[in-house]
Amino acid sequence: MSACTALEGLEPPPLETAFHPLPPPAEPPVPIPQSRTPPAPGSARAEIATWLSANGYRDFQVAALMQLADTESGFRPCVIGPGGYHYLYQWGGTRLRQLREYAQTSGCPQLKTQLAFADRELRSESSFSCFWGATSTPAAYVALRRIF
Repeated sequence: MSACTALEGLEPPPLETAFHPLPPPAEPPVPIPQSRTPPAPGSARAEIATWLSANGYRDFQVAALMQLADTESGFRPCVIGPGGYHYLYQWGGTRLRQLREYAQTSGCPQLKTQLAFADRELRSESSFSCFWGATSTPAAYVALRRIF
């Protein structure tokens, strides 16, 4: 049986429907534009702390990640550092490419996108197990510095 055999008994739709097509679908809602201007370091610092706390990080983990952001970028989410390292946590090489793919941009990803990507790395990469096993800010920071 061919694929066309199954269609042999079907009748075409009435001719009048060809002249009265259905109305086009409604337009999708226009997304609310997000600011493309990165926040100043003070604002970024507050936003980072709030985001990390809201996403389940313990106080000492927040402190370690804040210290790392200060060391790496000075809380400047779009900074490009020496050696081709980029953004809040100075991603480079494969990790930078993965961040850009995740963010679907070749430019500087928004701060919350960078934080979500860092969160994904922390939670999915076994190399961060020492961070999760730490019980203090210094231990968590040392664990981050080994990998990030």
